[in-house]
Amino acid sequence: MFVGIDVEAGIAVAGGTDGARPPESLPAGVGEYLRRAPEPVEGLVLALPEKLFDAAGAAPREALYGELAEGLGLRQFVPGSVAVTASVERPLGRYLVCRLDAETAGAALCRATGREVELLGAEWRTTSADPQTVLVGDGVPSWETGRAALLLARARVQPRYRAAPLSPAGHVTAGAALDGFAPVEAALRSAVLAIRARHGQPAEDGGLQILVHGRLGGHPLAQDAVREATGGAPALVLEPHATALGALRLARGSVRAPAAAQYAVGLSVHRIRGGLLVGADIALTVEGQAVPLTVMDHDRAVTVDVPGAHRPEVWVRAGGREFEVPCPALRGGRYRLGMHSAADGFGVLVFRPDDAGEPVLVPLGGPPGETTRN
Repeated sequence: MFVGIDVEAGIAVAGGTDGARPPESLPAGVGEYLRRAPEPVEGLVLALPEKLFDAAGAAPREALYGELAEGLGLRQFVPGSVAVTASVERPLGRYLVCRLDAETAGAALCRATGREVELLGAEWRTTSADPQTVLVGDGVPSWETGRAALLLARARVQPRYRAAPLSPAGHVTAGAALDGFAPVEAALRSAVLAIRARHGQPAEDGGLQILVHGRLGGHPLAQDAVREATGGAPALVLEPHATALGALRLARGSVRAPAAAQYAVGLSVHRIRGGLLVGADIALTVEGQAVPLTVMDHDRAVTVDVPGAHRPEVWVRAGGREFEVPCPALRGGRYRLGMHSAADGFGVLVFRPDDAGEPVLVPLGGPPGETTRN
């Protein structure tokens, strides 16, 4: 079977090539859910917050990799907004993905071709909202939600409704809920403005399509907040499991999220051949091809033997230049090699010791001012 998981929300959606099963919550965590899966996992994609796709976010990604990689079919980590866009049937054009939560709110711009989804940019803001106040309408019975929506819509334009409680037995008034939601709305507006400043308002491909998700995606105030932040464009509010569903579609290959390297990374090694010490380069990434979570040679993981206190020679080739990357001294032993992509540079190289020791992460940085390797 194939599995898509929204790690932050703790929701999984499994299925085959012919459809999806009902979403499941993960009270015992991602690893335990997968270990108890009733069928072998052929393909797994994990959706993570966008903030984890810079160089600093490689550490939590590597921690997940270490927990899940062995025999669990892990194919790819993807930004949550990419998975959300992939959940749309035959996504085409540009999508502004608005996420609303009590602690954070933000927007991400994605481009989809029907078969592939690409993240163009993301902006996220923390809020000062009180979760106990702002979560009114989240997970309550539908008749209370309807009452809340009606009162909040009226209180927004008629102050006399601000004192009305949102539920017959509740203590939160419409005015308190409006005030509690205000920081979320302000954070969303700031994020959308930043996205527009960087990418403009696209008119091609049928215009901009708005998707709304997150714990507050179904909040009675969410629609108005998104409408005002985006200039009145119609928005589609997605189900809570949309991120996991999109990750499932990526896992089974009906939609792809290419993470092609725009650079080449290599490791210089020395071996004894015919009694002579010779040097060779191991290609870790190939420009234009996917960044490998595990560097493979055919069906086997590439390994290197490192002498004690040795600093491996790592190099990057990009834009016609080639340069060395400082690498820490490693303890002696055999290491498997892996890579994590990063939006803010060339990614992060990982040395994974065969003896189950802690992996060593080496951020590769970005282009230097001049070439340092000849």
